[in-house]
Amino acid sequence: MPAIEFGQELNLPKGESKYLKLRNKGDFIVFRIAGTPVYETDHWINKEKVSCDKYNSPDNDAPCHYCDEYEAAVSVDDKQAIRDLKPVTTFMYPVLDRTTGKAGIYQFTAKSIHYGIDGYAKMGIDVFACDWRVDRNKQTVDEPGPEFWSLKRLGEGVLSKEEKAELKRANEFELEGKQSESVVSDEVPIGVYKEGK
Repeated sequence: MPAIEFGQELNLPKGESKYLKLRNKGDFIVFRIAGTPVYETDHWINKEKVSCDKYNSPDNDAPCHYCDEYEAAVSVDDKQAIRDLKPVTTFMYPVLDRTTGKAGIYQFTAKSIHYGIDGYAKMGIDVFACDWRVDRNKQTVDEPGPEFWSLKRLGEGVLSKEEKAELKRANEFELEGKQSESVVSDEVPIGVYKEGK
């Protein structure tokens, strides 16, 4: 058995995750949307994910004491409590990663990305028939410069037989959360969506 010392770089096999995230400045993803995305809203209390009763309810109107505490913190401008209690929405898009040619779930919390794609859908653009590129432009929100995220609508591009199969596989992922009402696929099946928790 090989001996290792702390601080030594290890060459270990990596588990393959179907979740795709942009973690660092300069990271980007090019993707084709495979099906209707879902989202869920949570609070992170003491670094633990707690489902938001209000925003995960069908009408966004259920009582949530964390949301009440958050609103109270906002009213007195308690910056620490605001950070600790803020509801965070996570979007999950079933996608074909055009860089790898593999099915995945693009997971992000930037509402601007979803609303950008939603804006194209509202203009009558088939958001499922073209590729998209998202770039992470900053490491922290305090960094000067361009917007934190940039979204670009790319051309339609031709999919290979293998990519079409992966796109179909991504569309069949079972995603938990509320189904998007604005970015909706007409394809059948559109996956399995479970309302809330």
